Amino acid sequence: MTIIQELIRDDYSFERAEAIQIKYQNLMKKISKNEYFTSIKHINTIAGVDISYFKDNNNEYGIACAVIWNLKENLKESHFLTTKDPIKFPYKPSFLGFRECKLLAKVISKVPNKPDLIMCDGHGKIHPRRFGEAVHLGYALDIPSIGIAKNPFIGFSDWHKIERVKGNKSSIWAKNPKYLGKEESNDLLGYAVCLNSGNKPVFISEGYKISLNLALKICLATTINHRQPEPLYLADYLSRKDIKYYN
Repeated sequence: MTIIQELIRDDYSFERAEAIQIKYQNLMKKISKNEYFTSIKHINTIAGVDISYFKDNNNEYGIACAVIWNLKENLKESHFLTTKDPIKFPYKPSFLGFRECKLLAKVISKVPNKPDLIMCDGHGKIHPRRFGEAVHLGYALDIPSIGIAKNPFIGFSDWHKIERVKGNKSSIWAKNPKYLGKEESNDLLGYAVCLNSGNKPVFISEGYKISLNLALKICLATTINHRQPEPLYLADYLSRKDIKYYN
């Protein structure tokens, strides 16, 4: 079974899904940092992806949208695509990738040219097994990815104290720094960041083959008038807009 065949599935039990996450997180550790994006100059196109849901006769469906954003040409949307499918995997925290990645991979497959980077409306390494949706999707498609979530998940941070000014951030740690011993290590999982002045922070973490600092830089560069980067904001807006055609 190939990597994409194993990861882009929605028919696992929770126990099997957790085992898959652990397996691939262990494999992630073997990926050389030399394979990571380290500079924004290497990125031309970004795919912002999101899913909106609706029900029809008690069946749940998702509409996935991929907004293709050109980072070089005056920061603008070049085009977008949508696709619809039934949603089979139940919602449970820390398993969002198994619920959404199959449909997200389908919409990305429609993009004429493979994007350089994926932005996910979900967590990356801010996850109990460091394998949130952004890691999951990026690994499956072998495309660098960033997790940008609207709500906190795990970790310790003073994010609620952040002054709402663009660029202000608070570190998210795996362990509570207040109770660490002098010799005890701690993992930086990501940042809570205000990407736009006056808006609530979002929660940014590495997905696949990208450094945290570069992920932060890209998010700040692509945020214009909203709480999220523009590719994600538009993916959310356009996927929700599409629902009216199915109701």
